[in-house]
Amino acid sequence: MAVGAGILRVPKEAKKGEIVRVQMVITHPMTPARKDPQTGQEVPAHHLTKLDLFFNDKLVSSINMAAGVSANPFMALTLKVEESGVVKIAYEDNKGGKWEKTAEIKVS
Repeated sequence: MAVGAGILRVPKEAKKGEIVRVQMVITHPMTPARKDPQTGQEVPAHHLTKLDLFFNDKLVSSINMAAGVSANPFMALTLKVEESGVVKIAYEDNKGGKWEKTAEIKVS
């Protein structure tokens, strides 16, 4: 998978007022600044810096990250749903990469 590719999983259906689990995996090296062992040159850090969780375009949670987070991070958050809608994660890294993923939940 390419850097920034992500997987977002939410239940397809939920009951009104239910707390659901939002799970995500983001493909990213999350490397700290280091020296190349062969050349001795400094290799700059490459890591995610921010992840925002939205429900129906309303910001629900914002997470700041740094190189200390493991490669290809898995995260799970909970979300109380009162209506059907779209869950969106938007994330970016320190080299200007920006990505989004969406998933729908039907509430009955």
